[in-house]
Amino acid sequence: MNVLKYALKKNSIIVSLTNTDDLDKALKAESNIIILIQADLQTLKEITDRITETDKLIFVHMDLIKGLKRDISAIRFLADYIRVDGIVTTHASLIKIAKRLQLLTIQRVFILDTASIKQGIKSIQDSQPDAVEILPGIAVPHIKQYIRSLKPIVIAAGLINTEEEIADILNNGAEGISSSSTDLWNLSSSPKE
Repeated sequence: MNVLKYALKKNSIIVSLTNTDDLDKALKAESNIIILIQADLQTLKEITDRITETDKLIFVHMDLIKGLKRDISAIRFLADYIRVDGIVTTHASLIKIAKRLQLLTIQRVFILDTASIKQGIKSIQDSQPDAVEILPGIAVPHIKQYIRSLKPIVIAAGLINTEEEIADILNNGAEGISSSSTDLWNLSSSPKE
């Protein structure tokens, strides 16, 4: 079984760390996965070293880390020096590079309308990430017919605020919920009703 799928089966909540002041809360959270969203190149190694001590999977959002260029050298730096488990990005070309370097990959897709859904599916089919992160996550129940056609793991993120929304999203095709809300980090994996 894929290590990402296994981590999500244990707990479907993913910590999206947008504020490094919340690092201690993230380390104590029940989640098995942390995505670093708003870090910078100077503190990245220190943060990932602390996360490594917890055995949580570490993903870095390539598009949002300050000082990190979006190219093959940056991905090698993350893999070899920072030692992350994977990356998150909207760029299919970075997904392909990361996969060649044996990193887990999450492709972020924004759902705005039917055309963006179709374009997102085409991009996902081309890059073949390990998972797709759909934003806003609350759209997942409304696009479940498209989700069925996706092979990668589906993660929902954005505008998810309650346990009820989490349960609805998980019941409609998502396997994980990524959230920056510290209030949601310690929810147990919401059972499907």
